[in-house]
Amino acid sequence: MKVRVIGSGSMWCANNSACYLIDEDIMVDFPNGACKYLYKFGIQPKDINYVLLTHFHGDHYFDIPFYILNKSRYSSKNTNIFCSKEGKKKIYSITKLAFPNSYRNAITECNLQFNFDEAFKINDYEVKRILLDHGRMKPVYGYIITNMDNVSIGFTGDTSLCDNVEIMASSCKYLFCDCMLVSGDRQHQGIDNIKYLSKKYPDCQFVVSHLQEETRKILLKSKIVNVIVPVDGDLISISS
Repeated sequence: MKVRVIGSGSMWCANNSACYLIDEDIMVDFPNGACKYLYKFGIQPKDINYVLLTHFHGDHYFDIPFYILNKSRYSSKNTNIFCSKEGKKKIYSITKLAFPNSYRNAITECNLQFNFDEAFKINDYEVKRILLDHGRMKPVYGYIITNMDNVSIGFTGDTSLCDNVEIMASSCKYLFCDCMLVSGDRQHQGIDNIKYLSKKYPDCQFVVSHLQEETRKILLKSKIVNVIVPVDGDLISISS
């Protein structure tokens, strides 16, 4: 399993908005600017067949219309979006807003399929969706992806520290997780939460994301042994 960090930042910094690409086929979140990010790393959006969305704040899904339009123009028509049930209406609405005269054709031509299941399979991976806590934004989900060797990695998207984050940390070899703040609050994790998690779950490698400039600088100076502070474009290879 190979995970490329396409974006590691929050909205309010120079880094790309947080998103990840697994095996160049599975995208976790598709934020504003994501298609441009992918092109800069030499990746064609049309080659991505699966998108896992954590929630419906704009910095996590606003490039979906451009992804759909791009897919509709090529022969690769395998387009699958995994999200909460209300996500289908939101994606149709934003795609109509972006391309009012062609959105219906684009959606049809790319063979867009939605999946709202709590557990499902993508290629050789077993995937579980897990409910997290992002303040007033509901629902918000993370994903645990497990390969054939029973190695699991997790993606939290935006979340405060909650019981299900700890479940993810206890079961995953790598956890790509929110660390936007210095001190965590009801919407986002902070460096204090990451220090707690990294100490309690030493077998998990925490790849922090949704970073602001301040949190990035502090974490780099902290040099916590099982915390990875990525830069955009980093490729993390996960073996058994």
